[in-house]
This record gives sequence, C-alpha cells and structure tokens, in this order.
Amino acid sequence: MRLTSQGKQPPIGIFARDFSVPGALLWIPVPANESIAAVANLGHPFGMSDELTIRSDLRVGDLGRITTLHGETYDPLGGYGLRFEAYVGQTVAEFVLGNDGCGKVWLAERGTRLVGCTAIVLRDDNIGQLRWVVVDPAERGQGLGGQLVSNAFDYCKENGCRSVILETTDGLPESQAMYEKLGFEVVSDDSEELWDGPRPLIIMKKPLP
Repeated sequence: MRLTSQGKQPPIGIFARDFSVPGALLWIPVPANESIAAVANLGHPFGMSDELTIRSDLRVGDLGRITTLHGETYDPLGGYGLRFEAYVGQTVAEFVLGNDGCGKVWLAERGTRLVGCTAIVLRDDNIGQLRWVVVDPAERGQGLGGQLVSNAFDYCKENGCRSVILETTDGLPESQAMYEKLGFEVVSDDSEELWDGPRPLIIMKKPLP
C-alpha cells in the first residue's frame, strides 16, 4: 500500500484546532536573529505580556469592561450589586451618548486584563468631573490609583479647568479619606434617588492652581 500525493500532505484540519503554544510554534516563522522563546514570550500563557500599562484611547468593548470592573470590585461590600453595576453602566454610556465623549478615560491593564481606570468629563464653567475611579483589589498598594488620578488632574489643567468635582456616597470611608487627602472637600451631601433607593449623594470639590 502506498500513500497518494494528497495523503502525504500535513493534516491541516487537525493542526488548525491545536491552539496550544507548542503547536502554534510549529507554524511561526522565526527571524534569524530571534529565538523561538523571544517570539512566543513563553513566560506568559499564550505569549501575552503581563506588564502593567496605562492607555487613554477608548476602544470598542472598553465601556463594558469598565462597568464589569466596578461591579466585581464593589459587589463584596454589600449594597453594591447588580443594580449598582447597571447604574455605572448607565453613566459610562452617557459619557459617549450624552456628552459625546467630551473628556478622557485612562485604562490600566495588566496584559489584557483591566485592573484600574478613571476619567475626566469636561463640564461647563471650566469644571472637570472625576469619574469611575476604581482599582482591582489585587493591584492596590502600588500607587496605581494615585497615578491615574494624577493623570486626570494634569489633563484638567491642560484644558483650563479651574476646579475638579466628584460624586460619591456613604459606606466608602476609605475612598472619601483618599479624596480628602488629594485636596477635595465636601460641598454637598443631599439625599438622592440612586441605584437602590435614597442615598447621600456626596459632592466633593478641589480647586486647581
């Protein structure tokens, strides 16, 4: 028995389903001055870098990722469940639909995973509104939140803002203490109808030099 010329060809259908890194390497052309390990970055699954990066170009899919990060980060606190996630999603959507994206968003990523974000929404009267300040609990204590907020302040100054405002609520003493440390002061704490009923809507303000 002999194989025909067609039978001698590699079984492409089988290899097409082999998504493992070793299988993929069989088909990656390696430049003469590069090693296979360098091309595949074998130190991380699927060859992806685990480096922390910050970008500010908002892409398709980012709005949902911002909403998900808030939902997953706040859910363990109690009172911040599915309705809170939906509430955040509404404000994120308004940034594009109601404000035409007038402002800037910073996204911190470790590899392909979103681990932190913040944003500035440019308002009337030279005011910047700080929004969606959140850092994955596993990434805290490394100065990431401070770096994101610092980027936001710099952006406000570049755009002629005279002050920055933010909205928060009760039950988040650590967040409010951080904002006070950054120079924010409470200017209003009236009760408003939020995601789960009446809550104090705490508005804080920081003047810019």
